[in-house]
Amino acid sequence: MKIFYLHTICFLLLLTPLSHLYAQQEPMIKNLEMISESEKSAYRHLMQPREALILNNYDLKYHRFFLYADPAQAYINGSVTSCFVSTQAGMNSIQFELYATMLADSAFYHGTKHTVTHAGNVITIPFGTTISAGAMDSVTVYYHGNPTTSGFGSFASETHNGTPVMWTLSEPYGASDWWPSKNDLTDKIDSIDMYVVTPKGNHVASNGLLISETPYGAGSVLAHWKHRYPIVSYLIAIASTNYACFSDYLVSGTDSLQVLNYIYPEDSATLHSSSSSVLESITLYEKLFAPYPFRAEKYGHAEFGWGGGMEHQTMTFLGSGAFNVGTIAHELAHQWYGDMITCGSWHDIWLNEGFATYCAALRYENIEKYYWPVWKRIAINSVCSASDGSVYCVDTTNVDRIFDGRLSYNKGAMLLHMLRWVIGDESFFKGMKAYTNDPKLVNGFARTSDFKAHMEAASGRDLTGFLADWFTGQGYPKYSVNVGQSADHSALVTLNQGQSHASVSFFELPVPIKFFGDSKDTTIVFNHTFSGETFSFNPGFAIDSIQFDPDLWLVSSRNTITLGINDLPVGKELSLLPNPATDFLVVQHNLGKINSLAILDMAGKQQSVRLKKEDETSIELITRNFKPGMYLLRIVYKEGVVTRKFIIKR
Repeated sequence: MKIFYLHTICFLLLLTPLSHLYAQQEPMIKNLEMISESEKSAYRHLMQPREALILNNYDLKYHRFFLYADPAQAYINGSVTSCFVSTQAGMNSIQFELYATMLADSAFYHGTKHTVTHAGNVITIPFGTTISAGAMDSVTVYYHGNPTTSGFGSFASETHNGTPVMWTLSEPYGASDWWPSKNDLTDKIDSIDMYVVTPKGNHVASNGLLISETPYGAGSVLAHWKHRYPIVSYLIAIASTNYACFSDYLVSGTDSLQVLNYIYPEDSATLHSSSSSVLESITLYEKLFAPYPFRAEKYGHAEFGWGGGMEHQTMTFLGSGAFNVGTIAHELAHQWYGDMITCGSWHDIWLNEGFATYCAALRYENIEKYYWPVWKRIAINSVCSASDGSVYCVDTTNVDRIFDGRLSYNKGAMLLHMLRWVIGDESFFKGMKAYTNDPKLVNGFARTSDFKAHMEAASGRDLTGFLADWFTGQGYPKYSVNVGQSADHSALVTLNQGQSHASVSFFELPVPIKFFGDSKDTTIVFNHTFSGETFSFNPGFAIDSIQFDPDLWLVSSRNTITLGINDLPVGKELSLLPNPATDFLVVQHNLGKINSLAILDMAGKQQSVRLKKEDETSIELITRNFKPGMYLLRIVYKEGVVTRKFIIKR
């Protein structure tokens, strides 16, 4: 049996009962929707109009946070010391973003207190002197305030089981809601130290390694976290409550990676076993892409009061309902795609979200397996639920568009899936490894052009056309497949393609079709280069049924298949449209005079059929009263009898 790849309207799974697989779809659909929709709901608050942007004349090297955070109060105060290198000759001040409702009390530069100017959402600190380009320097800002958030947002103070909890979530522009930051996609901070004072009995979750938890004054504890990898501002986070703490370990030879879990005490028993699924995912991603990016420190999960998850570097925050295999795998994948390599523009958000979505699907392919075809069908249906939309994010001011589940997540993931099909597994995973390990991108920023260069190098193919169709182009293809076979088993396949959106004139793709007959099957891949293209082949058996894209590789929808036996004299033609049919069936032919026409079910029982209209080359039959199923159309004409199968679908 020969097997190749792709997608269609048929969903035939021969090894696993369909009833079981379809039963899995509803929770998986809800999980996929939760990841993108809950992110949108949280980020919608964070997409506040920004009255000004800071002057970008420095390169951040280090932040030292010293913060006071009581989960019982929606309030924070403390200081942030920033080390930076000037990128401008004669630099005489520095700017950070800090939301207008927060108060910057003062700043210290070279031990001298300086006045802070706070205009809109930007603070400016004058040095009283100039520094040269390339010079290393530092400044400390003291601030306090009640971050302007409520419910989901960049800073939250809530309760769980009657106990106060606070947490932060800053993507995309929310860092400046709760600390003075350089809030963009141009500069990663080389390292941070996070010191947080919180009430005794609480634990603080944050980035990197926990160095110490020590008593601090009366009734408080000081937690110190140290992170020594470059990090973008929106991935810096803290959370505090009376966490129950436990660890799992991924052991590899003499090395081990700690997976640290901070869970609400009332949930710790139920969520402990769920969280451990991450160990298998880490092993898989290390095999496919690169070692876990922050192996010298840790990975972890911290529970927080949100329905979804957020991939804070080295410590993902998860809501209790998000401790499932799919979400855990998705957020873990961000440690490679989003954290280690961060999209260099929100236009390219798919480099974060599409990649993480596909990585979670790769877990299904390699570990759960039976979820793999279910995920593909759900993703394809999602993309094809509307006729427009590109993976490229045109409007980066619209949070719904940035974090669009259909486009940034599912279509981005299916772009990767189809690219894998087009260039083959070997080239695809070779290119993924090269992209993931590129020293120019590791711990930095990437654009789609960077990914394209690596995939072209790995495959030896120009992918400009493919990305024009699937990255910047909108919509998807719709196929019409016409198959005719002669008595000697030779067959002709005609592939027609329509497009759901005018931005793409033709999707040039290899199209796989599976043919069945005589208890045999074979899958043929047709290199489809234009609509109406005809291919000849001989499967070696009489074809009785056809499956388009049996392994669900392509995004397409509303595909139709017509199977005919070439038992007609040379020059005679007969076709049935549409097939599958619903309310009517059109018989197109050049058989001349039709003596009789009959429709039979597969048991041979003749059906009552009504004629709508007829002319010399077509007959339109009304089929709206037919039950769904397969039927035979039998036509008697001057030179003989011809029979064709068709399907009624509701």
